Amino acid sequence: MRKTLQQPVPEQRSPTVASRMAIKRHPLHPILVVYPVTCLSLILPADVAYLWSDDGFWAQAAWWLNVVGLGMGLLAAAVGICDMFLIRVARRHVSVWNHFVAGVMLLALAALGVWLRAADPAAVWPWALLQSALTLLMVVVVGWLGGTLTFGHGIGVYGHRPRSDPSDADDEALEE
Repeated sequence: MRKTLQQPVPEQRSPTVASRMAIKRHPLHPILVVYPVTCLSLILPADVAYLWSDDGFWAQAAWWLNVVGLGMGLLAAAVGICDMFLIRVARRHVSVWNHFVAGVMLLALAALGVWLRAADPAAVWPWALLQSALTLLMVVVVGWLGGTLTFGHGIGVYGHRPRSDPSDADDEALEE
């Protein structure tokens, strides 16, 4: 059993590239993306709830989820774009460009949703419902690509200490 709270460092790991847009080494883009992911993912369930119950609350909820999702998505995109251009090695990955293009498509869908619902949030059938379904699909795609960058390529993460850190000896002694 471990007696320290330090994270173990695996023997084999991919090299990581720390985020440039960070506060005390905590990357901002992964912190910010949870808001648009959540908001934009919940538009379709809110639309379905409105169509099923005919309760105007759900139409208003879908409208606000779309507006907040778009606003926070633009903020997260700005931070992500800064990271993309500030980290030279990131621009060399095709996954970064795929994530960027898919993210722009997602923001365009969110803007379309705001436009479709602006006059009447209850005008869901059929176009706003189609938009919310496509938005959910794009959230999955963009999230998958972003996860590949973080977990697969180690881009824009916290950064790890090297394996030869002196505290590793303490960890190894605890494991014996």
